[in-house]
Amino acid sequence: MLRRYRVEIVLVVALVVISAFYARWEYIPTFADRHVAVAEEKYGFDVGEPGPWFSAWSLGDGQAYAMIAVDPTGDKLAEHVSEAGYRFARAGYGWATWAFALGKTDLVPYALAVVGALSLVGVLLVAIRIRPSLGARAWLMILNPALFAGFAGDTSEPLGILMLAFAMAWGSRVATVFLGVTRPTFLVGVWGRWRLFIPGVLAAAMLAVYSLFAFGAGALVPAGGRLTLPFLAYVEHLSLWGLTLAGVATATVTAGIRARDWSWAMAGALVLCFGPDVLRDPMNAWRAAGLIPVLWAFGPNFAAMPKSVPPLTSQDGFESFNVN
Repeated sequence: MLRRYRVEIVLVVALVVISAFYARWEYIPTFADRHVAVAEEKYGFDVGEPGPWFSAWSLGDGQAYAMIAVDPTGDKLAEHVSEAGYRFARAGYGWATWAFALGKTDLVPYALAVVGALSLVGVLLVAIRIRPSLGARAWLMILNPALFAGFAGDTSEPLGILMLAFAMAWGSRVATVFLGVTRPTFLVGVWGRWRLFIPGVLAAAMLAVYSLFAFGAGALVPAGGRLTLPFLAYVEHLSLWGLTLAGVATATVTAGIRARDWSWAMAGALVLCFGPDVLRDPMNAWRAAGLIPVLWAFGPNFAAMPKSVPPLTSQDGFESFNVN
């Protein structure tokens, strides 16, 4: 059944591979040499010699996930990372990295990249799998700036987008549980689908409570500047990327209201309320808005596909699905 889409698939795969390599090549080598040394001196553990493609893991948000991968309980976070409770409330990516690193510190830089790469490939496979059912808009899921920005910076967006895609495509509650401890704001994407939404929120709440007791309320609640009134920060930090994101978010709100799909309306409204701390760096803004392309890929008022998927070689295949 997928043979009729083979040209599209080849083009999308090529675009994804090139974009992933370019994003990592453009972003990481700039910080490579000095950040390995900083990590060893600041954190007091040997990260080996990972090379320029892996050594930006101690930069920015990625350092929190690296610390969690080194210490899955988060004991060292408060010493080295600001807003430790807030960071640990999104520990899922760090835990996955710890598992892939087999608990070995010198493998952490590689494991961060491996988890990000596997997540990106996973989203690509989901998009290919559902292309016959959803139409060409399925590619919006993979042509998502948050995927490549997250992969370049070793942050949680690729894994979060993969979990959201699984939840929306096949109604997986396990996926929303992982999403709740990896990128809880993306749970807005399944608002109203209570069978999916509630397990994810419960998982996020349990981890948040743990973080509250482990790090204190001050470390759990981030400083102001992440959310504000709609459009305000977009005006304060004018940029082409910011204005584009504001337009996409506005269209999402409008489409959600028209279709009475409140997950769309809430997701778009959340993005429009991004504060100056988010909009100051357009890449951070697009990372935080990574659920929007997934919603557009599925369309409003989506219906999860059946878990028992007919063989791709059957006569009707994916066309037998009804995704509203």
